[in-house]
Amino acid sequence: MKRVVRMDSVAISGQTLSINADHKLGCFVEMLERIKQQMDAMLSHHSRILIVRFDLHVNHYQPNNKLISDFVRKLRKKLKSEYKLSRLGYIWAREQERAKRQHYHFALIIDANKVRHPQKIIQIIETIWQKWLLPKPFTPKNCYYIVNRSDTQTYQAAYYRLSYAAKTRGKGYKSKAANDFSASRIHAKERLSLKAA
Repeated sequence: MKRVVRMDSVAISGQTLSINADHKLGCFVEMLERIKQQMDAMLSHHSRILIVRFDLHVNHYQPNNKLISDFVRKLRKKLKSEYKLSRLGYIWAREQERAKRQHYHFALIIDANKVRHPQKIIQIIETIWQKWLLPKPFTPKNCYYIVNRSDTQTYQAAYYRLSYAAKTRGKGYKSKAANDFSASRIHAKERLSLKAA
């Protein structure tokens, strides 16, 4: 059974972080831990990171996540070529509630010393996704954050935003072979102490 937290905050590695939790259904702790781990790992390699949030929709229900895996592969190849990135962090969550098909919440985490604004990245995302005749990706307002290592306030704001992907609501409508959540596997360069404001 996956651990669930139904509080306004979660303690991970000695750090207490505010989360966007549904108090009745809660958030999965493992997912919250993975989000923090990838943010911290990227910040161990880069003095500042750009986090970009967007949603991906499909035309019909799919029992597996092959489409999102193909998308990550194409996006990684394109962004590494375009910006000479050495690593690409990401998290995604698969959800399905009232609709008959799933959608994905996606967050991209990259070196903000090489990319300072997401406009061109969003265009690349839209081109890849729509080339497969899928609906245009949804980009929410204030879709990005630039987080410096020492900026605990922006770190907390970005984490709070990404924690929404860890909510239990909408998860589980898939085959056993598919995951509700996945993230990159960037390993930290050094141990960082990022304390919430």
